[in-house]
Order: sequence, then C-alpha cells, then structure tokens
Amino acid sequence: MIGPDSAIPPVFSQIGLNSNYIFTGPTMPTIAKDRSTKKLSEQIYELMRKDIIECTLEPGELLEETVITEHYQIGRTPFREACHWLEAEGLIEIIPHRGCFVGSFSNKDINDLFELRMIVEPQVAELACLRSHAAQLQVLEKNIAEAQRLTKSKRPNTNPNINWNSMGFHVEVARLTQNQELQNVIEAIHTKLMRIVMFTARRTPENFPFNAIHPEIYEAIRAGKSAEARKAMIKDIEGARKWISDFGR
Repeated sequence: MIGPDSAIPPVFSQIGLNSNYIFTGPTMPTIAKDRSTKKLSEQIYELMRKDIIECTLEPGELLEETVITEHYQIGRTPFREACHWLEAEGLIEIIPHRGCFVGSFSNKDINDLFELRMIVEPQVAELACLRSHAAQLQVLEKNIAEAQRLTKSKRPNTNPNINWNSMGFHVEVARLTQNQELQNVIEAIHTKLMRIVMFTARRTPENFPFNAIHPEIYEAIRAGKSAEARKAMIKDIEGARKWISDFGR
C-alpha cells in the first residue's frame, strides 16, 4: 500500500470509497477548509488522482501549471509535489522542458493487464473462500446492494460511481484473503483498469458493464465453493475484456 512512509499519501480516503470500499459519492475538485490534518499537496494529489483515474484529465493531456493551479485554486509548490507523487505511481509522465502529461495506455498495456488479472484474481477468489469469515462478508453484501442501487438509478454520469463500486468489490475480495500483498496488487490493477474502462465508457456509455457477475462471485465465496468462485471470477474478467476488445480500432 502506498503511504506517507513512501512519500506518497494514502488515497482511498477521498477518491469515492469509504473505509468499507462502498461508493459514497463523487468528490468535488475543491480543497477542504480544514487543512490541519492533511497537507495541501496531499489534498491536491488525491483530487488530481481521482480526476486522472476517472479520465476527467484524459490520457496524454498536458497538465498546464497555470490552468491546474487556477482550477484547484492552489499554488505552484503543492501542484509540483503532487505531480512527483503521481509520476511515482505511473499516472503522469514528467518530460523535462515540455511539462507534465497524463499517462497514456496502449493495446499492449490493456492485454498485459488482463493477462495479469487472469493469473491473479481467480486465485484470489479461491483464497477468499478458504480464509474469509462471515462478519467480513457484510462489506461485500453492502457493496452489491449499492451496485444494484446505482444500476437502477439511471442518473446521468453514474459511470464513475459504478466503477468505484466495482473496484471496491475486487479490493474487498482480496482483503478476504488476509494477504496484504495481494490486496496491494489488486488495488494497483484496478486503478489502471478503471482508467481504461472510463475512457472506453465515454465512447460507448450505453454498453457500460454493470458488475453483473459480482453477486455470483459473492455467493460462491459465502458458500465456500472455491471452484465456483474461481469460475465466476474468470467469467467477470472475460466479460470486461470483451467489452473493451475494440479499443484502438
């Protein structure tokens, strides 16, 4: 997990997920009035990170210092500190004498990511079956209920909300394994995946996937059926990959 000890602040506190990884609403691009507990540079890092992941700041976009500092109403120093943290996370690229650019991704990046998902996440689902406790499953139940609410709401601009919810589901499944390293890997995978899905959803919003396989994964984990959990996770991954299969064509 990225944290203060690595010179990069924690992120899940203000990116649309609460401590139980259930979407609670979008974070507006403003800086909190109470700055006593969090540095300004950390706040702007979290807001920029959210905007990059949701593709509000699009892949390849130039982050002009004057535009960004005016938009978030901050000074140059917090912006530059945030950019160094975002670069370390692979979300932006700093090119000397040219500026800061939002990181791009290619078809190869997408294929590599889904290949990694297919290797790691089915095994995570199996481990969750073996190591989870009944009390821990309540978080997944709430996540699924929230996904159903979001799907039925038909409100405009719900794609980011659904995406954060999906990311929360997969991170919570990883948490059930009691393996922090696996949780870190899943968080990193789905941070990258969310950018790809959001970018694709802007072109084909009517076909946006609505986490339809998550209840099936949950039921298999709850019943302790590891083979079924693995099968359902593979189905979920394949469905997502098929949805973005036309990327770049």
